Amino acid sequence: MKVALANVYDEKAHAISFYFSRASFSEASHQEEVLNIKHLVDRVKTKWSSESDTADLAGDLAMILEMERQIRANPARFRAVFACSRKHIWQEYDLPTCETVSRLEVSTHFQLVPLLRALESCTLCSVVIVENGKAKGFIINGAEIHELDGRLPGADLSVHADDSRVGWSHHIDNNVSERKKAYMKELAVDLHRLFQGTNCQHLVIGCREDVWSELEPQLDKAGLGPTVAGRFHLASFDLTPAEILQAARPVFHKWQSEHYAEFWQKVREQPGLSAVGVEPVLCALASGRVQKLCLGNVPDTEVYACGGCNTWSSKASDKCPACGNAEVYAIPAEELLLREALRTHAEVLVPDGAIAASLDPVGALLRY
Repeated sequence: MKVALANVYDEKAHAISFYFSRASFSEASHQEEVLNIKHLVDRVKTKWSSESDTADLAGDLAMILEMERQIRANPARFRAVFACSRKHIWQEYDLPTCETVSRLEVSTHFQLVPLLRALESCTLCSVVIVENGKAKGFIINGAEIHELDGRLPGADLSVHADDSRVGWSHHIDNNVSERKKAYMKELAVDLHRLFQGTNCQHLVIGCREDVWSELEPQLDKAGLGPTVAGRFHLASFDLTPAEILQAARPVFHKWQSEHYAEFWQKVREQPGLSAVGVEPVLCALASGRVQKLCLGNVPDTEVYACGGCNTWSSKASDKCPACGNAEVYAIPAEELLLREALRTHAEVLVPDGAIAASLDPVGALLRY
């Protein structure tokens, strides 16, 4: 769907991209949020008031205004709408991530980078908390957490013996140790099965240090070692889901940050097989050389693209310098980078806003 949306081009520039969310809000602010949306729509209507053929645009804007009840009910949800009646497109996204955004753009293309950043912040992550003989599994999706009831094994590892015979306590200790090892082995197998049944690619573990020393070898044997993004100290097995979310999110966020840092390390180590900056990367994309692209903290700049031959330029012009076409339009640099990467089948990394702010603007690893 992302590629299909990226390929849309509307000659009349009636492609609408709408984003709305609030990281924090109060009951009293709901009406204000609705007024904010109305202001965005009115601003677009004013801009296009001189055009004669805007019935399709007006219809799409009216439908966006009709979403105010949904938004008022839960303004913390991230909502994105891509609409173009001329192309028979109405695509909605409703994501469980909290940020503050209020944006309505009408252009020749959809503006997709904010959506991809929001999707990155909603990357699914499995979380498992483990005590001796018991475990619970959860799925984190953005700002939401859901428990996986009854999916993981339990075992009674308590000591049930009272005997004064010499050596008997040593026998009991060995027996408990073996049962702990057997439980961790069974748990790792069940975790592997559980992990394969979800769309998660990463696992965060919550446990004590002594439990981790017993669990880690079994995870490696079960093939789960590479999926572990990190772990946190489990103060109590009775933590609420909200407390588990609060403990696990920073661990996964740190793993994501390190993942992007590794990409930039490769870029710096291979100057002959990398490109850095908007114009060098766009040139590499035009020649099909980009293997992997990372959009970090891209400057709020525009480039100019031709609607006829797709040639771009950093300088504004009434006509395309390559083919002479008069259909030259301004586009945010990060949007053109994304669209060209999708068009040439390059892998695209679009970190969420918090991580992107700490990264260089844009970089790419090249195929040759």
